[in-house]
Amino acid sequence: MSTLKPTPKAIILAAGQGQRLKPLTNDRPKGMVEINGRTIIERQLKLFRKVGIDRASIVKGFCANSVPDYGAHHYLNEEYADTNMVYSLFAAAAELSTGPVVVSYGDIVYSEQVLQTLLLTDAPVAVVVDRDWKAYFAQRFADPFDDAESLVLDSSGAIRSIGQSRPLPHDVQAQYIGLIKFQDAGLALIRNLREELLSSNTPLGWGRPWRKAYMTDLLQELVNRGEQVQAVPVSGGWCEVDSLRDFELAGPRVESFGV
Repeated sequence: MSTLKPTPKAIILAAGQGQRLKPLTNDRPKGMVEINGRTIIERQLKLFRKVGIDRASIVKGFCANSVPDYGAHHYLNEEYADTNMVYSLFAAAAELSTGPVVVSYGDIVYSEQVLQTLLLTDAPVAVVVDRDWKAYFAQRFADPFDDAESLVLDSSGAIRSIGQSRPLPHDVQAQYIGLIKFQDAGLALIRNLREELLSSNTPLGWGRPWRKAYMTDLLQELVNRGEQVQAVPVSGGWCEVDSLRDFELAGPRVESFGV
């Protein structure tokens, strides 16, 4: 007798303003920037529904009132100005009880193929990484390594290093795109870590205080503790909208994704 897999949920981390996107973000968070007439968050939610993810949550912060209801559940990071991604994730702690849970940055757009590749991965913690990152980054930056972070994989495809700034070129085997899936076992790790962090000042990953920590710090912390963090390789099919140059590049890329 077959067992139905549980339906995934999604959390969009959209609390940040995006200083490098001003003036587009003077009165809205990055996720509310419109690409070809639709906001980034709207595009993500439409794609989630298309692949059968019916419960989506948005973590808001900067100009929270600018984010429409969208038929989603809403959480607020009231301390968005002084915190970072991990704090925003913990603001949606009620969504972390059962999985699978897809966690997406609020400033990225990706194709259905990228999302489906992630959904088909059963690892406790699965992280989408782009092996063909360099051509895209060369369009975004004068030197593609200017904004690259470390991403080192072992022979099984598990992540050994992620998110270290100014890495040596041989420590950049791919780039993390801001899209993760946690199964029940991975969520248990996150909940336990959250309880530990709420009662301590333990730094995460590369040594950042947890209130200021990026998601890559959280992932690196799991690696440091011997947990499996599995890379899910893709070849393009995504874009980030973090700067005005990114915004210029996003229109044609998003159209090619069909989302």
